Formats: sequence, C-alpha cells, structure tokens
Amino acid sequence: MRNKVVLEIIRSAEIENRNFLYEVEGKEILNLLGIENEKPILSTSEEEVISVAKNLGYPVVLKIVSPNILHKSDVGGVALNLRNELEVREAYRAILKNVNTKAPRAKIKGVSVSKMAPPSIEVIIGAIRDPQFGATIMFGIGGVMVEIIRDTSFRVAPLVEEEAESMIKEIRTYKILEGTRGFPKVDVSAIVELLMCVSKIMIDYPEIGEIDLNPVIVYEKGCKTVDARFILSSAEAKHDTSILSPSDFDSILGPQSVAVVGASANTEKIGYKILKNIIDASFRGRIYPINLKADEVLGLKAYPRIIEVPDNIDVAVIVVPAATVITVIEDCVKKGVKGAVIISSGFKDVGIEGAALERKILEIARGANLRIIGPNCQGVSNPNEGFCATWPLVRNVGNVAIISQSGTIALEIPSFLARNELGYSKAVALGNKSDVDEADLISWLADDKNTKAIAVYSEGMPEGRKLMEAIRKASMRKAVIFLKGGRTEAGKRAVLAHTGSLAGRAEVFTAAVKQSGGISVKNLEELCAASKTFSTLPLPKGNKILIVTSSGGSGILASDACEDAGLTLATLPPSTVEKLRKRLPEWCIVGNPLDLTGNALSFPNLYADVLEEIYSDESVDMVLLIYGDPIQDSFKAVRSNIEKAKLAELAVVVCYLGGAEVQAKESKHFQRHGVPVFEDPSQAIVALGYLNQYKKNVLRIRSEKKQK
Repeated sequence: MRNKVVLEIIRSAEIENRNFLYEVEGKEILNLLGIENEKPILSTSEEEVISVAKNLGYPVVLKIVSPNILHKSDVGGVALNLRNELEVREAYRAILKNVNTKAPRAKIKGVSVSKMAPPSIEVIIGAIRDPQFGATIMFGIGGVMVEIIRDTSFRVAPLVEEEAESMIKEIRTYKILEGTRGFPKVDVSAIVELLMCVSKIMIDYPEIGEIDLNPVIVYEKGCKTVDARFILSSAEAKHDTSILSPSDFDSILGPQSVAVVGASANTEKIGYKILKNIIDASFRGRIYPINLKADEVLGLKAYPRIIEVPDNIDVAVIVVPAATVITVIEDCVKKGVKGAVIISSGFKDVGIEGAALERKILEIARGANLRIIGPNCQGVSNPNEGFCATWPLVRNVGNVAIISQSGTIALEIPSFLARNELGYSKAVALGNKSDVDEADLISWLADDKNTKAIAVYSEGMPEGRKLMEAIRKASMRKAVIFLKGGRTEAGKRAVLAHTGSLAGRAEVFTAAVKQSGGISVKNLEELCAASKTFSTLPLPKGNKILIVTSSGGSGILASDACEDAGLTLATLPPSTVEKLRKRLPEWCIVGNPLDLTGNALSFPNLYADVLEEIYSDESVDMVLLIYGDPIQDSFKAVRSNIEKAKLAELAVVVCYLGGAEVQAKESKHFQRHGVPVFEDPSQAIVALGYLNQYKKNVLRIRSEKKQK
C-alpha cells in the first residue's frame, strides 16, 4: 500500500526540480512508515533558530537547507554539539557565511535545528537500484569512516526478517554490536526493523532511487537516524519484476539428430574438430555434415544446406562466417530445427554492426521459437548422450553441470574433474548470450536427473531477478556454485550518496547469489574444488570438523582455515577421547587436530582406527584426513570405514601432500571411490565450508518460504 503523504512529499520535490528530498522529508517518510525519529525543525531566521534550540534543549545540531545542496558538510553547512545560545548563534552565522562563500548561487530555505543524539554505535543503512537486480539493501558500520572501513553486506529487496538478521551478522565487525571492549550491546532488533522499513520503501516507491541513512546511532534500546538522504530515481518509475519462462533444452543438449553447418575435412578448421568430436564421442543419434562443396565429410554424406537434409534435425551447430549465419538461421526456421549452437564470432563481440546482425538473427529465431546458444561460443557437451559439439573431447560421465560465458572455463572444469577421476553431466559455453542465458539453463538443470551440482562462471546478466528466481528454484534440490567474473572496483560510477559508492557490481551480484541459495566462490580454483566436493559428498549434519593428520604443520594450517570457512573444530566427548587413547599408540596426540605424527608412515591403519571410533559420534559432522607422507595402502586401510562414514552422513575428505608417486597413486584410489582429495589443507577446509554453507542455505530458504 502506497502512503499518500509519502507520494505528496516526493511530488513536491519533483515540482521544485529537486532530485533529492530534504532531510526533514526523509525522516518524515520513516516516521510515516513506523520508524520514529526526531524531525529537524526548519528555521528561517537567527532568532527563530535560537528559540527552537532552547525549546529542544541543548546540545543541538544545525544544518543548512537548500534545494541546491545535497552534501551539506562539503560547503560547511553543518554544526554539531552546540551546547548554549552563544554557540548556536555563532554557528548559525558561520553556516550562512560558509554557504555564501562555497555555494554563492545556492537558494537557502533556512537552517534546520535538531536535538544532538547521544553517542553510541554508528551504523549505515542504505539502498540503491542496481541495474541488474533492482532494489538492493545495504548494511554496515557507519559514521565518517564508512568508505574507508568498507565493512558492508548487501541483500536484494524485499527482505524477510531472517535475511535482515543474516546481513547484520555477516559484517566483519558484528562483535561490536554484541558488546565488546567497552562498546555497549545494542538493540539489533531495532536495526532489523529499520532494514525492513527501507526494503519496503524501495519496493513500494520506485520513484526513490537511493537511500542513505548514515549514521544511524544504535543504543541498548532503539536507534536514531541522524542523517537521511533520499535520492529520487532518474529512470521512469516502475516496479521490479522477475520473469522466468520454463524452457526445454532436451533437443539441444540431448538431441536425436545434429547438423554441423560448416563441417570440414580440413583438420585445422573448427568445423572439423566439432564434427570429429561428435563422431568420436560415440553420439547415438544421426549426424549430418553441411558443406556447400563436399559430398562427404569424415565418411558421412554431406548436404549443401540444412533444408536439403531428408530427415528432421533437432539441433544445428553453426561454424560459418558471421555474414552467412543469418541465411543458415532462416534455413533452420524453414526446416523446423529446435535449437542452434552458433560457434561463429563476429557479432556484438566486434562492435555495432555485429550487434545489429546478432539482433536480426535473434528476431528471426524467436519468431519460430528456435532457441540459440551463442553466438561466439565454444559449444556444448553432454557425455551421457555421447554428444560433444565442442572441443576438446572430455568423455568422463559425472554429475556436475557447467555453464560458462567463457569457453575455456566451460571445458576446464570437465577437464579438471576428469583429472580427478570424476566426470560431468553437461557443459555449455554461452558466449554472447543473445538468447539462452544462465537463468534459463539453471532452471532446466534443476530437473535434470543426471545433475547433482551446477557450476557457473558468469560476468553478469541484465535480468538479475530472473537469475535469482532460477537459483532459488534449483538450490532446493542441488547446489548452484557461482564464480563472478569482471569484478569492477566499487564507486566508479557517479553517485550521490555513500550507498552507491559502496555497492560495486560484484558485491551486489555475490549477495544476490547467496540470498537465492547459491554458493559464491572467489576464484577458478575454488570453483573446481567446490565442484569436486559437491559431486562426491553428502551434505553434513553440521559444521563441526575433526582433523586427523600425520603432519603437525598441515593440521595447523587446516585449523587456521576453519574460522573463515564457517567451520568449528569439534570437541570430542571424554568417552570418545578415552576410547581413542586406548586404541591408539601412546605417541599419538589425541586432540583436534588429532596428530598421528610421522609414525603413521608405518601404520596406515591408524586412520581407520580413528574413523572406527568417531563415524557414529554426534560431536563430529565432517572429517579431514591429512596424509603428510608417502603412506602406502592409505586407501585400502580406510576403505570399509569410509563406506560406513557415508552411511552415517559423515563428510570425509582427504588432503594428501608430500607423498610423491605414492601420493598420486593413492589419490586416484580415493577419488575413484568418491572421496575428494586436495593437495592444500586450507583448500580442503574451504571446500567443506561451501558444503556446510549450502546446507544452511537450504534450511534458510525453507524457513523463508514458511515466513512468506
């Protein structure tokens, strides 16, 4: 419900050609929507300022009010902590003098007077309209140092209460709000209420483009907004929407027939590589090379055009010059082809003319419901169907689907998984994304029985809400792991308030993925590691981990990594400790990490002895086994215990280092049997942390659904 008074306030600013609201107007909006704040009182003369200050009681604050001045401090238009009439009088005169000097053309409406808020913890609450995700809310530690400290969190509106609480706890300095080192414990519920209010404003009033409440002073009970900036939206006012149309990509990624347009017998041509890979992958469907000059390519009958093929065609893989693609798409439409994978470059990737050609091709395709992947992409692959319309050929069948704007990354993850004795279910290189995008594929893969986890590399997409809806749908059933490329520095665009300068594209994108239930990783190494982990392990019951090691230093590195990964070193109950001490040799250090010492080199069964005692122990949710030496028969010693641990939903990973040839051999054994192996103990902890984060995401989304 849109409040009429709020609309009148906005309208009055528009009539005056202001792109912002006065502080008194912003605070009135907060009051109207249930957040009580002391409104500044506008005064138009020195004597009126003195009178208002006396009535309010000292100390007070004076601020210039002008339709031409947004940043009042920049022109010397603010005076704080004025404790008597003389200080108020002098401050009033100084403000007018400063403004007349620094902004001589500014129209002055007067000076506002407000009660000086008592000191306490200062936070910032803000909102912007992100070009990808729309209304976005920010929270962080506030005050004058906000842009230096940059300790903030973001969420896409609308917020539910649990999400508001989560973003407060997410900042690095959250412990300050809990009360520490002389700071009082503050009223977090009051912050939650204000965040929810700002979220409501951004959803209900698209005329408002940006909000900056800084500082908000939070007390042991309640909070006060000291300064409030409301920036009006320059764009046409409209409500944010999300659109996700269901799509069926079976014909593109699991076709019964494929035409390779531009198929070639020249081994240097991409048309050769793709056709040969489709053949070598043992594709079970029909293959039709399309070549204007050849009657046969790689032993298959060739046709000059798609429309001359006598059978139906599900998907066309197009590798011809950009100028020819439009004719091929027209032929696809006439033939009733269901999907096209355009490998060819030379479209919006090269400039304005190429972009116009890309739009024209898309118009033709959409008119016939022909879906397009690309152009300027590295193709698609589905090893379950023996369909590899890309390069290189990676045969390993597994349960991780890959979606990537980058062709190299789209095939690096399958290659990584293959090197680790694992496989993949689908790989799609999106290229220019003229039609099919990440959200379309994530939504489709949510129902794919061969896919357990979805790994995505993206540089962003304009329909952010559509992406969030797709991630939310898929995340209830399988992990969606995101790596964001193109992380620009925050604040490069022109902004009018702190919130905008703090909200870089990467920060908002990461927050939106997390809010939707996805996992956001920092780099390609983590994307690969997380893919491997989600491919093999069950979700843990909690975040308590036991580290079992033969290397003291590696155990320490793993322990150091736990806090940042959101994991807790498990505290073993006395009964379990006693059992372990009876079972293990006296040189073993029974703690966490549990150090088997270098003697484990001769006693690989020690790892099995530990697992035997703890896989049913409720104090442990996950285990990291660190082999810090060339320990022969490592896997053989623990194989049966690993199987028991899986049945008990205990997530077990291995870190193997310092083992040379033995390490390579044993790592293969572990990974062939679904136990991920890492060479860096910290990376193993990071991967387990993402596993635990996904479990929490699923529980949170279920809780939010109940709230709604």
